[in-house]
Amino acid sequence: MKTFILSLTFFSSSIICSQSVEGLDFMTYPAKEIEFKKKAKINWKTNPYKNKVKEIKKGFEAGTISFGGYYITVLWLCGADCVQGVMIDTRIGLIYKLPINSLNTSNQCQDRADIFDRYLFFPNSKLIATSICKTKKETQGVKVEQEFYFYLWNEASKKFSLLKKTKKERLDKCY
Repeated sequence: MKTFILSLTFFSSSIICSQSVEGLDFMTYPAKEIEFKKKAKINWKTNPYKNKVKEIKKGFEAGTISFGGYYITVLWLCGADCVQGVMIDTRIGLIYKLPINSLNTSNQCQDRADIFDRYLFFPNSKLIATSICKTKKETQGVKVEQEFYFYLWNEASKKFSLLKKTKKERLDKCY
């Protein structure tokens, strides 16, 4: 299984003008931004993925704040159509599981190498959007079903909650 680390700094900056998905504006859920001085040491006791120490360490060392004002995100592939990840609090080194997994972050509608359309988050927001897309051949074309999940980070409880779920369908005609 090929594993890699993905820094979202490039992705976030490349689409910074588009901070609204399915009518939900990321800036409605702003994160308190801190003056970044020095990264805390990682608290490995809080690591939910014991088999990904190397990836998490490398991603944290190379990463910059990419979510919630304080967090560095580290993502990796967990199969042909699966992404997982964590976020690490730069102030205290605690590791938290991201709500990005095969149940809500898969896209069979795009090239499998293109994972950018499966999730979206920003350094200055507490909102994460994930997407799952499936296709099904029908007699009149290809039915495309796409679901969006919106998770809000609660800084006080240190937990994500599902804020909203939406679904779209369309029929692409085959030629």
